[in-house]
Amino acid sequence: MSPSRFPPPSETGDWLIDPSCGGVLAEVAEATTSGIAVVDPAQPDRPLVYCNRAFREITGYAEDELIGRNIRLLQGPDTDPATVEAIRAALETGQPVSVEVLNYRKDGTPFWNALSIRPVTDPDGRLRWFVGTCIDVTRSRRSEQELRDAQEQLTKLAAETFALAEDLDRAREEAEAARVAAENASRAKSRFLAMMSHELRTPMTAVIGMGDLLLGTPLSEAQKGFVKTLRSSADTLLTILNDILDFSKIEAGQLEMEEIDFSLHRLVEDVVQLFAVRAAAKGLSLTASIAEDTPRHVRGDPTRLRQVLFNLVSNAIKFTDRGSIEIAAWRPDPDGTDEAAGENLLLRFEVADTGIGMTEEQRARVFEAFIQADASTSRKYGGTGLGLAICKRLVEAMGGDIAVSSLPGRGTTFRFTIRSRPAEAPPAADALARPLPETLVLRSASAEDAAGRPAASLRLLLGEDNDVNRMLISAMLTRLGHRIDAVADGRAVIAALQAADYDAVLLDMEMPVMDGRSTTRAIRRMTGPASRLPIIGISADALPEHRDGHMAAGLDAYLTKPIDWEHLNAVIIDLASRPLDDRAVPVPGKADAVPERDLFARLPLVDRVKLSELRLALGSESLDGMLRLLPETAMRELTAIRSSLQGNRPRDLRQAAHTLAGLAANFGTPRMAAIARALNDHYTDPDKVAALVPLLEGVVDATSRVILDSEAGPPSQ
Repeated sequence: MSPSRFPPPSETGDWLIDPSCGGVLAEVAEATTSGIAVVDPAQPDRPLVYCNRAFREITGYAEDELIGRNIRLLQGPDTDPATVEAIRAALETGQPVSVEVLNYRKDGTPFWNALSIRPVTDPDGRLRWFVGTCIDVTRSRRSEQELRDAQEQLTKLAAETFALAEDLDRAREEAEAARVAAENASRAKSRFLAMMSHELRTPMTAVIGMGDLLLGTPLSEAQKGFVKTLRSSADTLLTILNDILDFSKIEAGQLEMEEIDFSLHRLVEDVVQLFAVRAAAKGLSLTASIAEDTPRHVRGDPTRLRQVLFNLVSNAIKFTDRGSIEIAAWRPDPDGTDEAAGENLLLRFEVADTGIGMTEEQRARVFEAFIQADASTSRKYGGTGLGLAICKRLVEAMGGDIAVSSLPGRGTTFRFTIRSRPAEAPPAADALARPLPETLVLRSASAEDAAGRPAASLRLLLGEDNDVNRMLISAMLTRLGHRIDAVADGRAVIAALQAADYDAVLLDMEMPVMDGRSTTRAIRRMTGPASRLPIIGISADALPEHRDGHMAAGLDAYLTKPIDWEHLNAVIIDLASRPLDDRAVPVPGKADAVPERDLFARLPLVDRVKLSELRLALGSESLDGMLRLLPETAMRELTAIRSSLQGNRPRDLRQAAHTLAGLAANFGTPRMAAIARALNDHYTDPDKVAALVPLLEGVVDATSRVILDSEAGPPSQ
């Protein structure tokens, strides 16, 4: 190409290319494989004034079809308007620009153009030309698309891998069939016990309560005798039911010991208050004492200790017709010289009565299951003979032992020990409750005191969905002198509290719309005095783990059906008599919403055995590629779970949890899979979901770090 191909000189006399070297530059421009074009910004519509051979080959136009025209002739229907505007703005302002733009050749075929435009100025700094270079990058663009297609194919392969992994899971599950069957049998037994507890206790509430109501109506002496027999038989049936359920649970190996801080003084006081009315009715004196050097607060299982004392004191009252029952507690080693115990505290208890006593032969058998002193004892006093067998197992589970001394006609003394530990912190509720003296001496009211004590009249709110139970509880509490408003579900309880003032709230724990736990949490979240009201839970479910879950919702007390009316009345009066401003209000806990938390923690983040199986089946390269996709995919499903939770879309939450559970299980991340399955199973339970989501977030993050950090070597837990 000769210099004559360049445009004529401009009005200023400048040349686009100096004539002295124009031939060399033109030859270089024509030889390069990159398209080169020159635009004159001084002319209207900024036309092309030069283009080299590569530019003409890329675009398919001849030179005379390009010179004098605007570069927009290369644009087409799918050219990005934003990119066009960026080019226009650069030319308008004299700025450089680099873009990839979809252009069209003369024959209409599209191509991707990597276009770079730079301004050229004269020695005075004035803009003279725009020089553009372009490269056809359609092939590299196609390669990128092919890469995306390959990634989609990899995703498809991953789905096929999931199916293969599921087959591997099924094979491993078959190998563990015996263990799973045993666990299922254990769970079935637990469910059976819970069902029997609930299904038997609920109708017994009506039987016992209606018997009490019937005794308060005009009856002939013969009718009163019939009703008393009915009432006594119902009490006996309840005792048998309680003993069988407790013993069955212990025999099944499902006895779990709690370890929390509690007030020893308060626990003994509760036992005395519970049996005070029953002892006074028989004219017995019931007292308790705790030695001065005994720790006020200890760490252990207060529920099991209370159960042992309940059994022993109940037996003492049953087998004592005159005299007294005494409870004593002390620490036999106050100086801590029991080196073998370490930090353990040895506590000793005695329950002594002046009852009928036992022979030496009877004492030898008294802790055996289904054994009583003799046949006459069973006929006269009733019972299953399980109570003391249960006490023995509970005491042994608390690291102690139990023994008995007795003489016929001279009374009986049960002695037992337990091991506990010093309390880590005094329970908050006990710290705010009424103080007790350093040496506790409690005495029950006498029969005369009990008869002459005026009844407290309180306004109570009852939430109970069963019509018969609602009528019964309302009638019994009204007879005891209280005023009752009764509703059928938790939402109605909240509405009633917003409309009126009450002294205490009684809640059935299995109500529809809002159950007892949800209602209790809702009350504790209210503002004003209503949030500090005493709340008493009532349920036919006597299993300890369920009781603990109910109490963790913020209850002040929890009673099981059939209801002991005297005990219920005493609890109501005791709680309602405490000033609201001073009482310690139970705070709903979150940890109990996820009882499986410890089970989750026992599972590994990554199952190396499962990954080894996948590696053998797929090959290391394929598996490693898929593992690199796992963190991103898991985070995507976690984001969907969060969004569903915030948007109150439980079905979407369940779907995302189900997807994540399958993904995690297939890739050998069992802890993530277990939590996701729990979310899938409990997606309608807001308390469990609220507790599980943060747990899942932490596990997804921890699992992702393990996988990403292990690319250079095998993953570890």
